[in-house]
Amino acid sequence: MQVFKAMFKVMRSRLPSAMIYVVCFVVISAIIANASTNDNKFEAKRLDISIFDEDDTPESHALAEIIKKSNDIVEIEKDKDTILDSLYYRRIDYALIINKGYADKLRAGETAELFSSYHLDESFSVVYMGQFLDEYVSTVKAYLNMGKSFDEAAASAEEALSQNAEVNMLSRIDKGGNSHFSVDFAGYFQYMPYILISIIISVVSLVLVTMNRKDIRFRTNCSCLKESKYTAQLFIGSFVFVFFIWLVFMIFGAILNREMYTGRAWLAVLNSFIFAMVVATMAVLVASFEPKDNVLNLITQVLGLGMSFFCGIFIPVEVLGDGVLSAARFLPAYWYVKANNMIADITPYSFSEVVECYLIQLGFAAAMIIITLLVRKVKYSGAAISTAVKKKALTH
Repeated sequence: MQVFKAMFKVMRSRLPSAMIYVVCFVVISAIIANASTNDNKFEAKRLDISIFDEDDTPESHALAEIIKKSNDIVEIEKDKDTILDSLYYRRIDYALIINKGYADKLRAGETAELFSSYHLDESFSVVYMGQFLDEYVSTVKAYLNMGKSFDEAAASAEEALSQNAEVNMLSRIDKGGNSHFSVDFAGYFQYMPYILISIIISVVSLVLVTMNRKDIRFRTNCSCLKESKYTAQLFIGSFVFVFFIWLVFMIFGAILNREMYTGRAWLAVLNSFIFAMVVATMAVLVASFEPKDNVLNLITQVLGLGMSFFCGIFIPVEVLGDGVLSAARFLPAYWYVKANNMIADITPYSFSEVVECYLIQLGFAAAMIIITLLVRKVKYSGAAISTAVKKKALTH
């Protein structure tokens, strides 16, 4: 196993760059998982609002009191520059001015020019306050038209607008108690193909290209090691490295979520392992053509980003066109994503179809192994024959 040992000696120098990819992916996954731990809770956001009551009537006071109940009131000086500075530095989200004549216009059924406001852009706070004011005015107007006094109309409007809907967050657990892995970790597996392609091809292919350098190749050709055994050891070394990288991701996934590997999640684990092996064969095939470093980096980005955008990794499959999906079927990442979506119930689950996706990916791997063997046989056997012919010609 001299080739196997030599391969890992070369690979040691490439591990730091590989670990950068690993760390970045794990950190991003941890941030996403941590941000989603509160997904089962719903809480309305309180805005920081400044109110300037130019009307100063019981009607305007009633509106201000309603706003205070669901938002935080910030007292600032009524000066345009001060208001704009407060908005810019996010001390307040919205500045509301209740215009003079608000009560008279509202009693008369008029709704134009009741309010003025200061805001920086069309943000959530602007849309929320605009919608709230429109609903309040419309509700009060409706109660006034029913013959109620303003106090009664304001009280009824406040009661109507204070109604809250009960929000329940659903978890993905089937009736048989077989927990699916969460949506967050469906995403963890969803984006894994891009990082696997980036790490494996950039490391494995570069190492194999180094192993195929002329001085190393000539030294190997002088030995009694057959080409088939040499290639087999390259495949074994590549698979061992890929298995190590894949295992690191699985361990970190378990650390991020201890309940990650339950139920169908094991199907997702198997799916990721199969795809990792596919990428390993892809890396060996790419290395057989001995690309230069800059070309290899370009190939890595093209394969990684290309599959990510065309196969539904970065862009949901639902928004991709039929032509794109037809072409994506000729790429292994498409079948990986299809299986992952079914396992996560993003699309209807079918065990037989998941297995079919596994087999198609393995078919890609087998095809790339065969192509690699042919390329290496033609490339290096041809070179050996050419050298032998030249030597024979010189002896004559």
